[in-house]
Amino acid sequence: MVVEIKALGGLELTEDLLRFCRVRIVEPLERIFDREGPALEIELSDLNGPKGGIDKRCRITYTMPRTRPITIREESDDIYKAIDGAARRFRRQIIRRKGWKLVRTRYPTKYFTAEQEHRMQPGNPASPADITLEEDSLAAREARMREREREREREGYTPAPTTR
Repeated sequence: MVVEIKALGGLELTEDLLRFCRVRIVEPLERIFDREGPALEIELSDLNGPKGGIDKRCRITYTMPRTRPITIREESDDIYKAIDGAARRFRRQIIRRKGWKLVRTRYPTKYFTAEQEHRMQPGNPASPADITLEEDSLAAREARMREREREREREGYTPAPTTR
């Protein structure tokens, strides 16, 4: 990820500001989404210069391949407050965007629910009746009969001879 931090409008980019930006914005983003393609641009500016007022701005622009860029802008009377507010909003947007990518929004609901209904529950072994389409098909009945005969042979059961 390419990270670019700029200071504009008479604002001096100090080591403390760089460290604060890295801790609040860059490191949490790397934990959530760390790849080579994206570009992160942090722009810190002082709009009115020495006049004062609510004029410190932090603008974060995050560009990912094949998606729309995310731009967050926060203004405050203190540059650290502006960075902190923008970082919180940016983190929420990134988590939301990543959640959208993980959820299949175009997957038809009816197919998903049908798959859930027919999916085997964990721990339940499949029987021939579950595998065949009809519950009491001839193949399932024959398989159950063979299984019963095997169980009886393991137990040592011998059928009594039949007379007519």
